[in-house]
Amino acid sequence: MRVTAKQKTERLRSVALRGSEPSAAGAGAEWYRAIFDTAAVGIVVADRDRRIHEVNPRVCELLGYSAQELCGMTGEQITHEEDRAASRVGTAALVSGEVERFTLEKRYVRKDGGIIWCRATASALRDPDGQVRQIIGVIEEVGARKLSEEVRNRLAAVVESSDDAIISKTLEGVITSWNRGAERLFGYTASEVLGKPVTILIPPDHLDEEPAILERLKRGERIDHYETVRMRKDGTLLEVALTVSPIRDGEGKLVGASKISRDISLQKRIEKEAVEHARVLELLNAAASSIASQLDLRSLVQTVTDAATSLCGARYGAFFYNITGPAGEGYQLFALSGASVEDFAQFGVPRNTPVFAPTFLGQGALRSDDITADPRYGLLEPHRGMPAGHLPVRSYLAVPVVSRSGSVLGGLFLGHASPGVFTEMSERLVTGIANHAAVAIDNAQLYEAAQREIATRERAEAALRENDRRKDEFLAVLAHELRNPLAPIRQAAMISKAPGASDAQKRWSHDVISRQVQHMSLLLDDLLDVSRITRGSLELRTEITELAAVVDAAVETARPIIDAKGHELTVALPAETRRFVADPLRLAQVLSNLLTNAAKYTDPHGRIRLSAVYTAEHLTLRVTDNGIGIPAEALDEVFTMFSQVKTSQDRSDGGLGIGLALAKGLVELHGGTLGAQSAGAGRGSEFTVRLPLRAHSPRRPTSGDSAAIGPGTGKRVLIADDNRDAAASLAICLEIDGHEVQVVHEGETALAAFGAQRPDAVLLDIGMPGLDGYEVARRMRAESGAAPLTLIAITGWGQQSHKAAALRAGFDHHFTKPVDPAQISALLRASPSAAEAHAPR
Repeated sequence: MRVTAKQKTERLRSVALRGSEPSAAGAGAEWYRAIFDTAAVGIVVADRDRRIHEVNPRVCELLGYSAQELCGMTGEQITHEEDRAASRVGTAALVSGEVERFTLEKRYVRKDGGIIWCRATASALRDPDGQVRQIIGVIEEVGARKLSEEVRNRLAAVVESSDDAIISKTLEGVITSWNRGAERLFGYTASEVLGKPVTILIPPDHLDEEPAILERLKRGERIDHYETVRMRKDGTLLEVALTVSPIRDGEGKLVGASKISRDISLQKRIEKEAVEHARVLELLNAAASSIASQLDLRSLVQTVTDAATSLCGARYGAFFYNITGPAGEGYQLFALSGASVEDFAQFGVPRNTPVFAPTFLGQGALRSDDITADPRYGLLEPHRGMPAGHLPVRSYLAVPVVSRSGSVLGGLFLGHASPGVFTEMSERLVTGIANHAAVAIDNAQLYEAAQREIATRERAEAALRENDRRKDEFLAVLAHELRNPLAPIRQAAMISKAPGASDAQKRWSHDVISRQVQHMSLLLDDLLDVSRITRGSLELRTEITELAAVVDAAVETARPIIDAKGHELTVALPAETRRFVADPLRLAQVLSNLLTNAAKYTDPHGRIRLSAVYTAEHLTLRVTDNGIGIPAEALDEVFTMFSQVKTSQDRSDGGLGIGLALAKGLVELHGGTLGAQSAGAGRGSEFTVRLPLRAHSPRRPTSGDSAAIGPGTGKRVLIADDNRDAAASLAICLEIDGHEVQVVHEGETALAAFGAQRPDAVLLDIGMPGLDGYEVARRMRAESGAAPLTLIAITGWGQQSHKAAALRAGFDHHFTKPVDPAQISALLRASPSAAEAHAPR
């Protein structure tokens, strides 16, 4: 029969009581003493005041004191202070007779200060009258058991307070324990699951996992961090990590399993998001690299649209963006992804409707799980929502593309036919794409602007080079055209002075000189006219004009070259006579230039035709020929200044190549147009003048452009010019006309002569050495005071600014060299002399 530890303790206590009795003697006493000394438990004999009289060796072993040290000590001295009160209460009850014995688990304090847990049982030895004579205590160490209990209690507390689900089950899979963590995780209480199969936690599609786990447990295997899916009471699924360990009894027999289930849903979600984030970053970086590497705007926006559509899983994507043309005009263009241009062609570009406005105004991203449910949707006529035939859109995401300067470049618009497609991540992705796109579009536009600027600069430089080339050729032709008349002039002058020259030869020489000088004057007049037209300073002298008179003047001017080449000229004018407002001289100049041009570029004995037609509002004049024609590529150049200089040196007829440019400018001053047509090389050409038949306000000529001619007497005239031949020849002409003329060649000399002679008129060259003509005029005007004085500027500078400077200096008239002596003489005759100004009337 097996004896328990408690039974052993009771027997030893009885032995201790009997061994302590005074009557115990002889062999029996020795036997009890032997047991007392060799007992496995501690035995203490104390008086009713708990003062120790005797201890056995086990007590000394437990407490670390010798028997001599313990005898005389009280129980309280070796008891832990926190257990003394309970010990006193038990002893008092024993002494009073309330109990025969009491048992207390308490802590003793060893000699070395250590603590030892013991189970102390105290009994009283009484006199015949019932008084306590001694107290016998039996001490049994229970530290190992207490430690085991503490460990178990601590483990139980850990299990109960764990956030993980800790479950035990049998080898058949029946749940035998269920902590609070399991209740929180799976939603079942312990009463709902204890005794039930663990398969209530397993989704149907994972039921095959449990038999495999049990088989491994039966083999004694431990399963660590097995990731799977389990099901809560409400049917929702959880991602969990399982650790399953086999449970054995004291004899090592496998009796069940302990399972720890940890919720890893958040961890898995974070891992998935991290993987997705890494994937998105990779795609975003790839897209950003692709976007940043492009400088062509159209290719760039297509890449942006494709990348945004792909990254967020959209069915359709569109990028509407604004560009500015070279002239500052604005356009809105678009790129599409997932759809064709035809799908959007009938709907046009979006406008600032309530749905689109936040994007086009740069107010931030707009994301909707169902745009058709948005309160801003469907407010405007005529569609009241999605237009008929539009691609189906429920999920909607729009992000503005804003430049570094803050201006809205455009917007990314993404759609899907299903609701709820776009997430916060989608929005962040497209926003990132939009930010990259904004920088790239800024760069692309800067690049395009730089390219346009480079192209403009290159065109300007090419134009300058071409202009310089044309100017160089023009100057060469001008020199040629000016030198040509010099030879006959020089030869005619020699003939006129030759002693043997006849009167007829002298008259011929005079005619040659006059003709060549007139030719040179016309060349210079053409140059000055072109310059005035370019600056906008040439003014028309309009008057009531008859077409026949204008045509006659033009034909007369062009007749010499037409007749010289044997051309046939036909003039066809309307039978009706209509008068209109125009500058007849300038209009005749236009027609003569066109006729001369036709004569030059038509082979000898060609045909030239001048015709005119009236309409209600216009007069149309045409000059046609059957000459060499104009190549198609040269039609736009024929009216350009110097455009014909390149071939002019090859033409025996000469000319500066500015006649057509001058004619076009004069026609445009009349409010008309001049155009050219040709069927090609060798097929002739046609020039068409179209003039409006409306009144033009006459413009007054500026001072010096003309002078009225009237009767008068000869005047005293002072000529100051450092060109001695020009001054002398002009003086002779004026003297022949009856004027008294004095000539000087410097500014100081002119002032001296003016003071001595007091002339009626002074002709001053502006560019004299020393004092220039402006300063001389100012001084003469100041010296003359109120006396009549006509000051005439004679200069080679004919720009409007030079005329204005002359008037400011005190000149009355301004003439550009070469000067016509007859025009000067007429002006002098019309001016009053000093004597006439003071004559009585």
